[in-house]
Order: sequence, then structure tokens, then C-alpha cells
Amino acid sequence: MVVVRGLIWDKWNKEHITIHSVTKDEVEEVCHGKHQAILSYRGRIQLTGMTKGGRKLTIILSPEDRDLKVYGYGIYYLLTAFEEEVK
Repeated sequence: MVVVRGLIWDKWNKEHITIHSVTKDEVEEVCHGKHQAILSYRGRIQLTGMTKGGRKLTIILSPEDRDLKVYGYGIYYLLTAFEEEVK
């Protein structure tokens, strides 16, 4: 499990997740709850977890803690989030 202390939100990523019918609250719920994490391409993190509403989400995050004075450990920029088919 990856510890997500905070997410960086901006206009682009808020609008982008709506294309996939995912809400900001659902992303926060998975990131701050129980999830599985794997290292993805370019050092990005892929989280997969369930929302309280029963949706399985995959979330792609970019670590933004390169400058610890600015961001601090565990801060990520949300690149995308989408629903996975539950099998």
C-alpha cells in the first residue's frame, strides 16, 4: 500500500476524471483507503481499490515530492482515474 498524504488538484485533472465518470471524492476515497499499488511507467504509481459504492477504480499518480521543502513525502498529482470491470 502507498501512503497518500495529499493530492494535487487542478482544473485539468478535475475535468479529466469526469470524462471517465469518476468523482474527486471517489479518487480521494480510494487513495486514502485500502488499495493495491504497483510502480507504473515513468515512475508513476498505479493504485487499484474499491469505493464505498462498490466501484473498482484504477488511479494513476505522479509523485510530486521531488522537492521536499515544497511538497513533502506522499504528495501526488492525479493524472487519471477510471473504473475497472469487476470480475
